[in-house]
Amino acid sequence: MKQFAVALTLFCTAASAAHAQNYLSKVPSKSSVVIKYSGDNFSKNVPLQKIDSYSFIKQNFFKMLQIDTLTSLKNIGINFEQDTYQYITMEDSSLNFVTLLHLNNVQQFLQLIKGAYKTGTATKTEKRNGFDFIAIDATTYIGWNEISAVIVHTTYQNKRNYYDYLYSPENTATDSAVAVVDAAAVAVDTAVSFTPPKIVKDKKPAAQKAPVKNKPVAKTKTAAKKPAVKKVQPEEIILEAPATEDNKYHIQDSINNLKRELWEQQQDMIAKKKQQEVAEKIMTTAFTGTVNSIEKELSYTKIIDPAAHASVWFNAESLTRQYWKSMYGGLFYGMGKKQQYTQDTTTGFKSSANIYFEKNKMRIEQKTFSADALLANMGKDIMNSKQNTGLVKYVNPDNVGYFSMSINTEAMANYYYTVMKKYMANTFYMNDYADIVNVYIDLVEILIDEKGIADLMPGNVLFVLHDLKPTLVNYTDYEYDKDFNSKQVQKTKKELSPSFTFIMETRKEGFMQKIANLPLKYAEKEHFDYKDKGGYYELAFDSGKYPIRSLYFIVKDGKAIVTTSKEVVDMTLNNTGFATDADSKNSILNNNYSLKLNSKRLMERLGTEFTTDVNKKISDYVMENIGDVKMESSLKDGIIQGTTTMNINGNHSNSLEFFFNMIDTINNIIEKEKQEKEKSVN
Repeated sequence: MKQFAVALTLFCTAASAAHAQNYLSKVPSKSSVVIKYSGDNFSKNVPLQKIDSYSFIKQNFFKMLQIDTLTSLKNIGINFEQDTYQYITMEDSSLNFVTLLHLNNVQQFLQLIKGAYKTGTATKTEKRNGFDFIAIDATTYIGWNEISAVIVHTTYQNKRNYYDYLYSPENTATDSAVAVVDAAAVAVDTAVSFTPPKIVKDKKPAAQKAPVKNKPVAKTKTAAKKPAVKKVQPEEIILEAPATEDNKYHIQDSINNLKRELWEQQQDMIAKKKQQEVAEKIMTTAFTGTVNSIEKELSYTKIIDPAAHASVWFNAESLTRQYWKSMYGGLFYGMGKKQQYTQDTTTGFKSSANIYFEKNKMRIEQKTFSADALLANMGKDIMNSKQNTGLVKYVNPDNVGYFSMSINTEAMANYYYTVMKKYMANTFYMNDYADIVNVYIDLVEILIDEKGIADLMPGNVLFVLHDLKPTLVNYTDYEYDKDFNSKQVQKTKKELSPSFTFIMETRKEGFMQKIANLPLKYAEKEHFDYKDKGGYYELAFDSGKYPIRSLYFIVKDGKAIVTTSKEVVDMTLNNTGFATDADSKNSILNNNYSLKLNSKRLMERLGTEFTTDVNKKISDYVMENIGDVKMESSLKDGIIQGTTTMNINGNHSNSLEFFFNMIDTINNIIEKEKQEKEKSVN
């Protein structure tokens, strides 16, 4: 059933669409994530008729949704020509993932979700104020009226832990859940009685003596006839086992296990009730209530483009706390700590990604913004940096890819203190001591020399992947005879050997030189080959043991360099460099972040790793259809902004259609391989 609900949510949003009724007004301002799928632009890029034709849609999504493969997406009751929204929020201690859909035919929509009834896990449809309601399972709920539907997937976060209750000093019998468990435990204690096992001991029958009559008093002794000896069955000698301490322990252990099971059942019942209450509350607000919407929030409107084909907005700090609570909150029960959700009242950084599916590329515009002046200025200070021109010459024209970063590390260190104070103040196991933590962090700030850190690492870094080449590597394998005795066998295999360079600018050249020189003292003792080569250092690896033969270290002209390329070492010593192309040079020098990936070259190099026919066919398709990837980010108009583009090759109407075509092609390749294997087996 959960598979049905997930498939329905994914499918509806994957094909969704644009403008009529504004569902953004139904998205609450306290959401940590908001996703929009624009129908007008979206549906024009890949029409429903086109989506109908993809085999993976019919074979996978239709199957999960229990839709007949002859059915068209036009006839499932969902209006794909209007916007679809999804959001994540914390409501009454429940983490909720909500989907808002437009309907154009309620009966067809009910036909779509009727699969929920077939499994027997869904409840009957219930009438609510202004909408119909159904519980698909304990965590998934659907509500709808004539024009819209709301899908809520919710998880209650405040389930109490049994051992937290058991060892808590605040444990009282007035708690309803405690009362239920204790009452059940009493019933168990009185109902469970223990009878020690009966031990039956076999014994051989003793020899039977003929009965002898007593001599009559004052009578003459007379002989009596001996009666026939009768066979007597041996009696069972039953030994009662004493109630030992071990038996008592097992009894108590069984009772404790039952108590815990009852407790967990009670917590599941509480969670289910809370989840349904939250789901109904969300739906009631969406259908008939007034929402304090995010549509008028500056942190949303400033960084979200309504014209984008799809967009994602998220509050990074809120999302991180929700994830931490959901995944790791229970770890602190053993420490006697209570879970609690603390709503951050300050304005942190909000980020967005506006996605555009254009003709020959997919473009993603990223923006990060804070309405808080202090944080906004800190962000500006961090981005107040320019890349060192001396690093650009290490980018070779035919490289596989590079990544350049230029930030102000002194400003980053100052920002770190603010973030730590904020984090501690809103962390459930530290917030009671936030004032002490603040003093401690202030002390750390006094002791640490941010200027010294900035001199050691100013924040200008460059990584270049020059090439990837196959090389032979030795390895040990084992062969077994018929008696399963193993024998070591030395073999060789091909592995990719990366040629790369990592460069970091430094103003503490003397200190970095000491670090590079330090291993010389311990090389012989620790049995590694590290030598001073005059102007640079070489760490050599055993030939044939690793794909990398040597690592070179050099500190020169305010640069600390680690590389596998002897050519780069020679260039540095001779003050020369590669003839870097103009586009890469401009991108590196004019942005705080710059990344470029030559997708075709990367796939060509990785091709040696693809050994099966399926992998080769998939890699060939990807190599023919995906172009270069490029990312740039800098400070513009007081906002941290970035652009990522992925070029598209091949015969596709636009980049969105490319993704559908790629998934369909890969699916067909895999399915064909399966069919061929089945034929060969038969």
